[in-house]
Amino acid sequence: MRSQVLWMRRLRVLRRLLAKYRAAGKIDKHLYHELYQLSKGNTFKHKRALVEHIHKAKAEKQRERILKEEMDAKRAKTKAARERRQERIQTKRNALAGEQEAEEEK
Repeated sequence: MRSQVLWMRRLRVLRRLLAKYRAAGKIDKHLYHELYQLSKGNTFKHKRALVEHIHKAKAEKQRERILKEEMDAKRAKTKAARERRQERIQTKRNALAGEQEAEEEK
């Protein structure tokens, strides 16, 4: 069989799979477009390689989302601790200022 025909068959299989995944909501339009271009550029030798790449991409996206949430929580916790510390320092300063005023009045 001619190589052009083999190429067309393989590309059609990959594109059909991508269209099904996008229609089913398994991949979003951004990942679809990226994978479409990669398949056009002969990155995936067969359907299984494409499916494995999709699973890895989704896992990486999930991992990044979890890390982002953890960092946001850590930032919020640090900010709250900093604010509490500032409040404690301010109350101590006010207490010292009150004591100094009382001593000066005597």
